[in-house]
Amino acid sequence: MKNFRFTPLFLALLSTTSFAATEELIVTGSYNPVTNEQLSSSVSVINKEQLLQLSSNNVVDALRQIPSLWVEEQGGPGGVTSINLRGSEANHTLVLLDGVQLNDPTNTRGGAFDLKGINIESIERIEIIRGAQSAIYGSDALAGVIHIITQTPGKKSTTINASIGNDDYASTGVATSGSINNVGYAFNVQTTDAGEPVPGSTAKNTEFSSRLNWKQENHSINFSYRYFDGERTSFPEQSGGPEFAQQPDLDTSEYTDQSAALGWNFQINEMWQSKTTASWYQRDEDTASPGILPFDAVPPNGAVIDFTRTQFSWVNTLGDQQKLWANIGVETKKEDGTSQGYLFSPEIFPLDFALERKINSAFININTYVTPEWLIQASVRRDDPDHSDANDSGHIGTRYKINDSLSWFANWGQGFKLPSFFALGHPFVGNADLLEETVTTADTGFEYTQKDFTSRVSIFNHKYNNLIDFDNDSGKNVNRPAVKTRGVEAEVSWQLPKNLQWRVHGSYADIDMPNSETHLLGRPQATYGTALHYIANEAWSFNLNYLRVDERFAVSRYTGEGVEQTLDAYNRFDANAQWQINKLTQVGLSLENLTDENYYTDIGFPAAGTSAKLNLKISF
Repeated sequence: MKNFRFTPLFLALLSTTSFAATEELIVTGSYNPVTNEQLSSSVSVINKEQLLQLSSNNVVDALRQIPSLWVEEQGGPGGVTSINLRGSEANHTLVLLDGVQLNDPTNTRGGAFDLKGINIESIERIEIIRGAQSAIYGSDALAGVIHIITQTPGKKSTTINASIGNDDYASTGVATSGSINNVGYAFNVQTTDAGEPVPGSTAKNTEFSSRLNWKQENHSINFSYRYFDGERTSFPEQSGGPEFAQQPDLDTSEYTDQSAALGWNFQINEMWQSKTTASWYQRDEDTASPGILPFDAVPPNGAVIDFTRTQFSWVNTLGDQQKLWANIGVETKKEDGTSQGYLFSPEIFPLDFALERKINSAFININTYVTPEWLIQASVRRDDPDHSDANDSGHIGTRYKINDSLSWFANWGQGFKLPSFFALGHPFVGNADLLEETVTTADTGFEYTQKDFTSRVSIFNHKYNNLIDFDNDSGKNVNRPAVKTRGVEAEVSWQLPKNLQWRVHGSYADIDMPNSETHLLGRPQATYGTALHYIANEAWSFNLNYLRVDERFAVSRYTGEGVEQTLDAYNRFDANAQWQINKLTQVGLSLENLTDENYYTDIGFPAAGTSAKLNLKISF
């Protein structure tokens, strides 16, 4: 076990962290919207303006700048992109879009969501809640929740955007919002061709998102629908990529995502609000892989996948949200997935599986101000799947306002994740006897907020049990011994002169795997960076972002055997500038990997070199 230590960066940040300090209502991590001061969990909230300062074109690059959120990208735009919160597995983070869960348990990554399936132009804000959240969301929220919220209906605006860049990058879109009588609307259409910045890695997609709301007296109805259609190519994972792969053939994938949600809020009286929500998510995917030469490692294979999730919930909020209130409710979720797969070895072997499950849940969440400065929150939830034992999850948190600027918070929580359909049902590697993965998390920290200065620092400790992994000896998925992660995260946002904002962030995670000689792949021990936002005048603004990433472990099979290597640490600079020509027209230029840093995202998979993109926005 490695000794836990603070790097000099964190010693400098302990007295100072943030996107989290905002009076906007937060809808994640709670059954009803709350302010940041009414939530004990470690939170980061990124609005659209802040998001575009971090990256003009790519939500993946923007999220790299968020503490304890590591985005693992394989090669260019066609490679798989995974998210690790506080050193966890990628499939331990629950991803929501307008309240709809996007994790797909039929995929080979155990339900991890690829964030390249979200266009940055459609996003209004992102909320990130760290720590186990199963007491609120049930299965899958072991390490935390990322909630992506699209354009809010109501405000009248229309924007046309277009971008071009080297390596044949191109993107166009239009967004409009407004209201007609009591009905607010927001629509967004975006199409993107990411080009080929890394040999063999391409991605094209089209996205349509929409939101409607209606309000009258004590009632409101909200509706959202999203359609996403994409295709991509890349060298197979662990194949050695464009540098070492022994054949030029590529993985291909065509997929569609659809989601919809309908919610009805009824303010029965001053002390009772009732909320009923129904949601639906569907993913269809057709994948084909040439395998990895020599084929003893990974033979040619493919699959046609169809997955559907429906979810219904009823939540009642009772009490006074300034003193004592409770959320009580029930939920039912049904998941249905099929995979028609095949493998050549050298004959064709079918790899079909079909699974479904239903989970009924009941929960209660209580919040109380013991004093005007001291908030205590507690949640208990019972999830009862139809094919396994019921699971009880708990969470308790507190926030204490020391003075007008400084607050202390602490949390303890439990999380669990049911085995994915792929882990259970795949004919070759599946194991029907797998246990659910569980975690106990604890964190504590301080948040400091003033008019021109905000900061947050957190220390965390997570213990995972029964993690699901592939075992080479048995050729099956198995449950592994306990894994512990602990570390520290911090972020600071400082408005210096009125026209200059400086932000610093950093994360450190120590991963301890007792009784194991293997390593968790793709996770740096430390990342840190800084960002400057400068407004020169009414017409010009500039952003400069720096990111430092520690070494990571990686495995490749292009030799026929799994060989582990260490990827070097790297430094990356990105910059962008905006010119507001007039009230209606803005032109922007973004430069990614400004210094042309030569680094690898996986063995044999180089990162894209310096690239430039020119952006145009016209607003009405």
